[in-house]
Amino acid sequence: MRFLMPLTCATLLLLFPFGCNQGSGLDRKILEGDVTCGGEKVSSGTVRFVPIEGTEGPMTVTLIIDGHYRTLNRGGVPLGKHRVEIQAQRATGEKVESPDGKMIDRTVPVGAKEYGGAKSPLTIEVTADGKTRFDFDVPE
Repeated sequence: MRFLMPLTCATLLLLFPFGCNQGSGLDRKILEGDVTCGGEKVSSGTVRFVPIEGTEGPMTVTLIIDGHYRTLNRGGVPLGKHRVEIQAQRATGEKVESPDGKMIDRTVPVGAKEYGGAKSPLTIEVTADGKTRFDFDVPE
């Protein structure tokens, strides 16, 4: 009877795998790329991949850090068509005090406002055998 419990636990682990992206039923892909505005890299911001045209799955959000993004959260972006929304900031070169007392770079929003919301003209299609790098240049 004592050996039955470990055997049952091991069987359950084999039947019900766990971990990121398992059991969600969605095929995903990790994407990365650079984000620029008028040809200059942006300091920070966010990139949102919003499913469109029948693509299933949640929106994927990732940070822009020093002009680069990578969609590692939850195994990446679901396969299918997505509208890309970008909210970008650029450092001004000026330092300001943060709420916790640290000196940080002051940033200002950059790029055309429509690229940051539901009217963004940027779209991509993520396929299982397609590319993983998508660079974006947001107009001023």
